[in-house]
Amino acid sequence: MTATAPLPSEVVELPRLDELCSVSDERLLELDSEVTAARRRVDAAKLAIVAELVRRSDPALGHAGLASRLGAPTAEKAIQTLGGVSRTEAKELTVVATAIGQDSPWLAPVDSGLGDGSLSVATAAAITSGLGAPSATVAADDLLDAAHQLVDIAGSASPESMAKSARSLREALDVASISDLEEHRRSRRSLTWHQLPDGMTKLSALLDPESAAVITGAIDSITSPRRGGPRFVDPDEAARAETLVADPRTNAQLALDTLVDIVELATRAANTDIDPKTLFGSRSPAVRVHVTLEDLESGEGAAWFEGQGVTVGVGTARKHICTSGVIPIAFRGTQAVEAGATRRLHCSADRAALAAQWGGCAVPGCDRPPAMTEVHHMQAWNGRNTTLKNGIPLCRFHHHELHANKWCIVIVENPDGEIEHWWTPPPDAPPGVVAQRMEPKVPLVIRRHRENPRRVRRQ
Repeated sequence: MTATAPLPSEVVELPRLDELCSVSDERLLELDSEVTAARRRVDAAKLAIVAELVRRSDPALGHAGLASRLGAPTAEKAIQTLGGVSRTEAKELTVVATAIGQDSPWLAPVDSGLGDGSLSVATAAAITSGLGAPSATVAADDLLDAAHQLVDIAGSASPESMAKSARSLREALDVASISDLEEHRRSRRSLTWHQLPDGMTKLSALLDPESAAVITGAIDSITSPRRGGPRFVDPDEAARAETLVADPRTNAQLALDTLVDIVELATRAANTDIDPKTLFGSRSPAVRVHVTLEDLESGEGAAWFEGQGVTVGVGTARKHICTSGVIPIAFRGTQAVEAGATRRLHCSADRAALAAQWGGCAVPGCDRPPAMTEVHHMQAWNGRNTTLKNGIPLCRFHHHELHANKWCIVIVENPDGEIEHWWTPPPDAPPGVVAQRMEPKVPLVIRRHRENPRRVRRQ
C-alpha cells in the first residue's frame, strides 16, 4: 500500500481500558501493543488523505489551491490547523506522504512498514529525510539496501536515533561528497554574543563536528558523574565524583564554568593556578577518531569523530592525529584493534577501543554515549579474562538491569563466520520480550554492515 493509494473502509477498534491500575504487567503491555497497532492503521489512512491534500494544494494552483482556500499559506500549515497537531508532526506527515509512492522505489521497505503497522510515521519520516533521493553519486539500489537495513532495526530504536542512522548511511554511501559536505558544515560554524539589558551576556554557538568533538569532549569528561556516567573505583576519582555530584551548581552552570576554566587554563598557560588534573581528573579529555587502517594509510575515504556520528574526510582525521593529540581508533573490518590483558578492570585503551567499536551502550535502542558507559565482562571474570573480546560497554542502567534481573549477553557465530552479540532476556521475562541483536551505533561499523549485508540477521 502506498501513501497515495485508495484505502478500503475499515473499522479500527480500541481495547477496553477499564481499571488499568488493576491489570497485570503482561496485560498492560498487550494493551499498549494493541493501541499502538490501531494508531498506526489510522496513521496509514491519514497519510493517504495528507498526500491528496498536498496534491490539491500545489503552489502552481495559486489561490485555487485547497490550502489557500482554507486560509493557510502551505499544505503543511493546513494539516497542522486541521488536525490540531504540532508543527513537527505536520511536517512528518507531509514528508512521508509526498516521498513514498511509485516514484520512490528505494523507499519500498518504508512503504511496506507503514502498511503493516511496523513503522510509525515519525520513524518513516526520519528514514525518508535521512536517506534522501538518488543522485549522480548515490544509486537508487544502494538507497534501497540502506532502507531495508534501517527498517530491520527500527523496532528497537527511537525516531531520533533512526534519523542519525539514516543520515550516517547516506553519508557513507556518498563518500565522494564528504569533502564538500565537511566544508559546508565548517562554513556554517559561528560564535556570537550580545549583552542583555540586565548585564548578562548571551553566547550562541553553532559547531561543526570537528569543533564539537573538541569542546563537548572536554565538558563531558568533567560533568560525566553528574549525568549518570560510569562509577569510579579509584578512591581519588570516586571522591572527586562525589564532590562534583554534591556541587550546588546546576549542570548548565557547571558546563559554563568548565568552559571558562578551560579558556583560563589555555590563556594563562604556565602561569595559571588551575591544575589540569583537578579540573579533568585522571580521565583527561581526548578527542578520538574512528578510521580503518586502509583509509588512514591511503589518506582517502571516511572517518568519524567519536560522539558526533557525522562523516569527515580522512584528511581531517590525519591532521588532528598529527597536531592535536587526537587518538586514532583503527579498525580491521568491523573490529577495533585488540588490546587484551590480564586485569580485573579494563584499562583506558580497552575503553577507547570498545567505545569506538560500539559507539555507546550496546543495548538496542539505548542512546547513552561512550562517556556514560561501564565495561561489562560478558563471561564472568576469572582472573585472566579482562580482554577486549570479553568486554562490552553498557550504561549504568542497563548494566544494573543485567545483573539485577538476570539478563545476559550471548555471543554466537553466524553462518558467515561473523561474531554476533545478543541481548537476551531471562526465562521469566514478560510475553513479547525477545532477544535482540546488539547493533553498534558507530557509522563506520554501520557502513561495513551495509557493504556486507549478509552480516545483518533479519529476525
